[in-house]
Amino acid sequence: MTTTPERSAAGTGPGSPRIPALRDGAGLLRIGLHLLLAALPLLAISAHVFGVVRMQDSAPILVIPLAAAIVGLTVLAPHQGDRVIADGMLWGIVGCAIYDGFRLTTVHVFGWWADFIPVMGTWITGDPEDMTAGAVVGYLWRYIGDGGGIGITFFALASAFGLQRCSRRTAVLASVGFSVFPVWAGLIGTVWLAERGQTMMFPLTWVTLTLSLVGHLIFGFVMGLGFHRSRAVRESWPWEPLTGELAVARTALPAPRAPHTPPTGQALAPDTWELWRQQLEANTRGRRTHGVR
Repeated sequence: MTTTPERSAAGTGPGSPRIPALRDGAGLLRIGLHLLLAALPLLAISAHVFGVVRMQDSAPILVIPLAAAIVGLTVLAPHQGDRVIADGMLWGIVGCAIYDGFRLTTVHVFGWWADFIPVMGTWITGDPEDMTAGAVVGYLWRYIGDGGGIGITFFALASAFGLQRCSRRTAVLASVGFSVFPVWAGLIGTVWLAERGQTMMFPLTWVTLTLSLVGHLIFGFVMGLGFHRSRAVRESWPWEPLTGELAVARTALPAPRAPHTPPTGQALAPDTWELWRQQLEANTRGRRTHGVR
């Protein structure tokens, strides 16, 4: 059965305003599963670097089966909130691609640091000698898992707190802040705290710290713009924000018009309105003088 949130009796017609629904348990569980899946690719990297669980094990046993189950659930039992999740994943991938345009330039053109993504891919394949397969798997993991997962998390949390009713500047600042902490801070913490972090990923220097931070600022900026422009966020988030305000403003009923008031009369400037009223009265008196009714 398709899980659909409850709706108010008001606003059910095509021209009526959409009122956010009550938080249905099944829908919230769906969002929780999306957030769990979104966090696993990054957590799997940290777990591998800290020596807790190898990615060669966590990827096929945990991440991939959960992703397949959620995709199947989305196809067979779609939920209105899935559109927001899809937009978050899309903008996360776009932000990651633009970030990589900067990062790979610093890697392959200037040679300021190495590209550890193919190495990370070999952690999944289990073959450290095949760097080609490592690059393919690593970048798929980076874009879909890391970039898409961060986008899903930010879009869901920002929608839940009603950020869609804020200005573009606020959305971008919130996204940039999220990209710096916890995302960038978590990356640097993993590299710094893990015993083999700098050997397995990249050494911590002022150059690598600065480049990785700039890359995450770029990522956050793009993702924030995407959130602000997302039609799905404005129209498809099915719950009232946690802050208690409606994410979508209700349409105000038009004020009643006095007789002989033109449809656009309410939008006229006061001086224009007065001139129009005087002209109307003059025309009315003229018709009465000549016996016109």
